Amino acid sequence: MNWLDNVSSDSEHRIAPACLFSGHWQFRPHPYAELQTCRIVMDVAEPRVVAAQWLEHGVPQDLDSGQLEDLTRELVQGEVHHQPTRWGLKECTMLPTWARPSFSEDQIEELERIEGYLIDAESDESVETVLAVRDEFLKGIGMTHRDMYRAVRQPQHGLSNRKGGRGLAN
Repeated sequence: MNWLDNVSSDSEHRIAPACLFSGHWQFRPHPYAELQTCRIVMDVAEPRVVAAQWLEHGVPQDLDSGQLEDLTRELVQGEVHHQPTRWGLKECTMLPTWARPSFSEDQIEELERIEGYLIDAESDESVETVLAVRDEFLKGIGMTHRDMYRAVRQPQHGLSNRKGGRGLAN
């Protein structure tokens, strides 16, 4: 079937393959905190921090979307993405197992488009083809289908009330 050939080609924005680097960075998780060493994964192709964690009382904590945005801004302003190895980051082909991934808006839109093809698939063969396209797209951005279910949206969505009206306290 022709309609599945190069599913990404009809996307309005070309999504660059990921170029992931991981390592450690000193970061202040909130304005009154001391600098903490956190482990990070940065996609230098976008550039943005895909995942980051720091230790709080010995327990790994994922940075929330606002903290990811702040850290991304800090790294981009420091131009870390231009020469990540000079900053001690090492290239990696896939997300480390500790990383809770996040997707950019363009990546979410592309996954939603691919999901649309999945919904429209009329046979098992078509479903398998769409899943293969999805897996290839995820591999291109350094993730797997398992990462998709652990992922969080990127910062522009911020904190909001959860279904049922209970939100996070400020």
